This record gives sequence, C-alpha cells and structure tokens, in this order.
Amino acid sequence: MNLLSKKTLSVAATTLALTVAALANIESAHAFLIYRTTGTNPGVVNPSLAPPTVIDFDGLSNLVPNLVPTTATSIVPGGLNGGATIQRTAGNANFQDNTLRIGTAAPPSVGGTLGTVSFTFDDPRGMGYFGFRLNGSSGANEVVTFFSKLTNAQFSFSGPSFGSVPGAGNYFNFFVTNNTEIFNRVDFTRNTAPGNAFRVDNVAYQAIPTPALLPGLVAMGLGIVRKRKAEANAEANAEA
Repeated sequence: MNLLSKKTLSVAATTLALTVAALANIESAHAFLIYRTTGTNPGVVNPSLAPPTVIDFDGLSNLVPNLVPTTATSIVPGGLNGGATIQRTAGNANFQDNTLRIGTAAPPSVGGTLGTVSFTFDDPRGMGYFGFRLNGSSGANEVVTFFSKLTNAQFSFSGPSFGSVPGAGNYFNFFVTNNTEIFNRVDFTRNTAPGNAFRVDNVAYQAIPTPALLPGLVAMGLGIVRKRKAEANAEANAEA
C-alpha cells in the first residue's frame, strides 16, 4: 500500500534564517545541528546533495478511515532519498486537515491520549537531515526520537526544547554532525498529559551520499551559517 505516491515532492529551499546557530541538545550526548525557519518547507538544503523529500499528507484526511495504519505502510515509493514507511505503533494518530495528528487534545483537568508514529527510511546510506513543520504550539508532552539501526534510540528532543531552538518560525531542521548520528527511523510521540495534540506537517528527510563525506558536508553547512550571520551583522552595523 502506498499512501502518498502522488503527494510526495522534493524541494530545494533557497533561504536560511540569519539567526541559525548550533544547539547541543541537553537530553542527549549527541549534538545535532538544530535550527528553525519560517515557511512550510525545509529552510536550507546542502547544494552538494539531492534535495530533501517532503511528505505533505495532503488528501489523506479524506480517506475513510483516516487513522495512521498500525502496520508499516509505504508513504513514499522511493526516489533520490529512498522510500519511507509510516506506522502507528501506540495509541491514537490520524490524518486531519492535511496534517498528521498524534494523540488527542484535552482540557487541563483531563489528560490527553498517547500516540506514537514511526517513520522508517529504507536507503542503506542512512539519513543526515530531518525536518518538520509544527502546527500549533508545543508542549511538554511532545517528543521526537531518532534511531539508528531501527532500534537504537540515540537522540531525543522534547516539547520544552522547541522554544529554545535558534531562529524564527515553526519549521524545525535537524542535521547530524558526525557519523555516529546517522539515523534511519524517527518517532513522533505525544505522551499522556493535558494539552494539545501533536500536529505536524511537511515531514522532510535527506540521505547522505556516504558517511566518509559527512565531515566535509557539516563543515560546509557551518560555513554557510557563519557567512550569513556575518552578513547580517554587517547590515545591522551599517544601519546603526
């Protein structure tokens, strides 16, 4: 079964937020490069790689039923970054208003319901980039977890950290910084707690060409960040 054979696209974004900076996540020994950008799609792509594949969920809320399948189901048929599957592994999750909705909202006096959705990527090279648009506000009940070799949890990013990510906007971009962080599965989890459902859109992923090239690609990305920040500082000084 292929949910999105006609709804998956690859895009090459051309803008980068000027306030991009590296963020070492305190919840993990790993240090992904994380930033957020405005707009609905990835804020920057490395020109040395194929553009990210973007899953937009459009039209799936019209399916009956619109629940995320409980068995691994193809949501991307293939392409330059390889195929991907989606699976509801716990609780509730469905497609609503052209977005992915995980768990359910609840008033403060009542705990919302749990939900976990897994994305698995089949390209043997592994993934070096992942992004998604957060629809609505974040809370303490949301967790994004990255896995290597499908089952080795290596990096978690939770609701309280969303607001601390450098940049502006609701599109969150995650880049690996070394070979040990390469991943092939990402889970979205909405823990049982009061608050809103975890709603995301335009999930993006990008394979790396080969692990041996990763250090050079990271250096290139950091160089772009420094250049843009220097340009922004120069413009600010000129206007002062």
